[in-house]
Amino acid sequence: MPQRIRIPVGPQHPALKEPESFTITLNGEKIIQMDVRLGYNHRGIEKACEQRTYVQDLYLIERVCGICSHAHSTCFIQAVEEIAGLAVPPRALYIRTIIAELERVHSHLLWLGVAGHEVGFDTLLMYAWRDREVVMDLLAALTGNRVNYGINTLGGVRRDISQEQVAEVLRASTSWRSGRSITSKSPPRR
Repeated sequence: MPQRIRIPVGPQHPALKEPESFTITLNGEKIIQMDVRLGYNHRGIEKACEQRTYVQDLYLIERVCGICSHAHSTCFIQAVEEIAGLAVPPRALYIRTIIAELERVHSHLLWLGVAGHEVGFDTLLMYAWRDREVVMDLLAALTGNRVNYGINTLGGVRRDISQEQVAEVLRASTSWRSGRSITSKSPPRR
């Protein structure tokens, strides 16, 4: 009969980006229990925002995380717009959504690669990050930045998207849906 083993992971571990702690109990290779303790990494952002205007806060909030900077700034800007009673033009909402979806794909590819690396599958890391680079290039073309896009502003967005840029985003998303690499010229896998 297999022996029960308890494996502690964290609170400080190279694979964890925030202070989380996991205690995994195994019976052989089967996980029978997992205790999770989530932490909070205080950065003083809330206090810093108290001393600034909403416009200044937007830039600070966008820098909470480089991976999901648009998500943070969008949540903040939507709250401020709702409080102020600002109506955002539909096109600006579409642009925010396009940037949010590209950021989501970027984030998933980043963490897929990191997960592959953590288990020793560096080939997955290389493939995921190769495709992630295409998404980062799209974000840079649409917003002017690869990180901290700076596209949101009170009542809308700072930049419009051209028809050529829309076509490029559609080309990339068609590649994802077809099951082939974004950078690949080969036919889709069946």
